[in-house]
Amino acid sequence: MATALSHKLPHVPAEVSKSETPSELRFHLLLLLVAVVLGSLLQVLGPTWFRGIMEQVKLESLGGVAALLAALLVSMIAHELGHLFAALFLNYKVLGAAIGPLRVDWWNHKALFRFQQGNWSRCSISAVPREMRNSWRRRMMIVVSAGPAVSLLFLLAATGVALRGHGAQAEESWLAAFWGSCAGVNFFLFVLGFVPNGRSAPVRNDAALFLSLWRNDNDTVDMFVCHQAIELSLRGIRPEDYPEPVLLELASFEGRRPFTNLMVARRMVEWAADSGNLRLAGEWDQSALAAAAHCSSRQANASLAESACFDVLFREDPRAAVHKFAKVDFDELFPPALAERAQAARLIACGLPHRAPAHILRAQYHLPLGNPYHNYERMLLDKLHARALSQSLPGAQQC
Repeated sequence: MATALSHKLPHVPAEVSKSETPSELRFHLLLLLVAVVLGSLLQVLGPTWFRGIMEQVKLESLGGVAALLAALLVSMIAHELGHLFAALFLNYKVLGAAIGPLRVDWWNHKALFRFQQGNWSRCSISAVPREMRNSWRRRMMIVVSAGPAVSLLFLLAATGVALRGHGAQAEESWLAAFWGSCAGVNFFLFVLGFVPNGRSAPVRNDAALFLSLWRNDNDTVDMFVCHQAIELSLRGIRPEDYPEPVLLELASFEGRRPFTNLMVARRMVEWAADSGNLRLAGEWDQSALAAAAHCSSRQANASLAESACFDVLFREDPRAAVHKFAKVDFDELFPPALAERAQAARLIACGLPHRAPAHILRAQYHLPLGNPYHNYERMLLDKLHARALSQSLPGAQQC
């Protein structure tokens, strides 16, 4: 089946389509300017009740600034919880969440916490649908719009509380400043959330995603293929048993977003390697590296580690593996099984195979039992173990 299918597959793209240089900083600065102008106009021309609420926000005091920061954090979390609850209700699989530099990932029924430097303003939920064919677009639109809907409800609730507490006695109250800040923050979150960011943005905002889904345009097709590629691995199917129609659809897809191209290429590498078609697997591995160069540093890091492991396992090219491993941040690799497998492959490539089995055992420990997909991972670990025991990898490098 693998040989027959390999002849049906389109040629691997020589160069993955690249997105334009993102202008996210300029977009956010423009949004900030619009917020300042809109806020100033409402302070002067807005209704009396709105001006009364804004007067409770005292930014000249430390308590007022603390109230604003607390309101911003609570409002962002509430917005993301709207997406989360809608996703859970519609049978999505939650992969992880991030608040500032703190990230939590769900792996093997466990929550793994990690601290990532930078991006203190980040607040996001990662989830993908468990089932693709049943009203995928409609469910996506509900999940995307759930965040702004919660922001609107929070705005109405905070406005009601702030109005009820408005008065001379409340002017110095920290809670009054907090609820007033909540009303203001959610007003701007909701109103400015209608402004879509650019098509070249690495992460599309709610407005851009909803518009794309509403129009059912090429970006919607891109999202569907990306979810299909991710869901294929989440279903627990061993790569050599991936459905032929899905493989043909993935292989013939020419997307414009690098992350989708990366997910497609990784699934094709898995299928080809597990089916014994190493030439095709190597071509798709190069395609994955090309796409990863335009993805986030975390995704590029994992893709580089996977490619280096491929060099050790199938290409027998320790020089290339060592060169790639030198650029890998092992502390950032996820899931844990990949981090341990990469450490074992690095040691073999560096001519230290006697130290690899400990990492291989730890990688096997992290793989859940009873999952056919992880039998593919165990096959990779068995090949690494056999290579470590043979004490021979032609051209092993000194690291």
